[in-house]
Amino acid sequence: MNESVRVMVVDDSPSTRTMLREALSLEGGIDVVAEAGTGREAISRASEFFPDVVLMDVRMPDGDGVKAARTILTEHPATRIVALTWSDDPATVRDMLTAGAIGYVVKGGTIEELYGAIRRAATGEPELDQRVLPAAVEDLRRLLEEERGRREQVERLARARTEFVQVLSHELRTPLTVISGALRMLQKNGSGTEESSIVESALRRTGELEFLVEGLELVANVPSAEGATNPKEALESAVKRVGAEPDVSNLDDEEWQGVPFRYVERVAFELLSNAVRHGRRPVEVSVGRRGVDATLTVTDRGGWAPAADDFSAFFQEDMSSTRPHGGFGLGLFLASRLCQACDGGLSIREIDGATVAEARFRTR
Repeated sequence: MNESVRVMVVDDSPSTRTMLREALSLEGGIDVVAEAGTGREAISRASEFFPDVVLMDVRMPDGDGVKAARTILTEHPATRIVALTWSDDPATVRDMLTAGAIGYVVKGGTIEELYGAIRRAATGEPELDQRVLPAAVEDLRRLLEEERGRREQVERLARARTEFVQVLSHELRTPLTVISGALRMLQKNGSGTEESSIVESALRRTGELEFLVEGLELVANVPSAEGATNPKEALESAVKRVGAEPDVSNLDDEEWQGVPFRYVERVAFELLSNAVRHGRRPVEVSVGRRGVDATLTVTDRGGWAPAADDFSAFFQEDMSSTRPHGGFGLGLFLASRLCQACDGGLSIREIDGATVAEARFRTR
């Protein structure tokens, strides 16, 4: 480097700071611009002198080196931290590296080793003292092993969740099929006006439950990346099921490669149904492309947006101030999870008094 490396020395021992300052001043290209005796003081001095490299003691009173390093790097990301300590304990090494230190030097080494660590840190090159390297590697191996175990556990939980939803869906389908069949038989045989109304209501509710089970099955399954979807056709199918037309449609026939038809159809139904039943007209539907993302947008004048886009299952949101009905239940939960299954996402925003729901699907 042509310019001197600006260094701040941080250590709770005044004699150690003096020794380090004098030793570093003998090396051309290194300029000690500041000192600090505590973690809190180090944070303040870093904002005052903007050093290139902070030579940081790990254990100090009034805020230790780990906390100070983390704060300094948050406030000054370009600054490099080199830990300087007597400890070669793996936990201490891990704490400093996790805090963002780019170098770790154990006291008692040669001054040339310290020079090299500072110069390499200034250029963004990491440096680990040979005395802590075996322990650091072993610690890394153990952490990677733990991470692999956690990943396998998550995968097992995901498989168990999928299997649970599949079993649940299967167990629900059988009684629903029997119930709907019995109700249709009663409807066909005829009955009084009051009984007919009850049967029709029960059939409608049964159909809604069957449709919900279909959505859960879609969420549980892994979508196929093969084939393509015409979003116009998917929307037409959704409109037919909702039983209400949007006021404005901006559509085209461009196919979305690698996006399953049933996923787009179901998401379109949930968003359109939410707008028609809970929002205010006019309702506008449009499709578009943004790079590899295909988008389906449904807008109404309800002026509502959820507090967060997590769309947790069974969560009920108060829409009473803008919408005649309360809660979005499972509909938007299913839509958001289907978008996520296609490497996309669902967002709902309030923009100038309008509710804008945008579903994204990653095309292949």
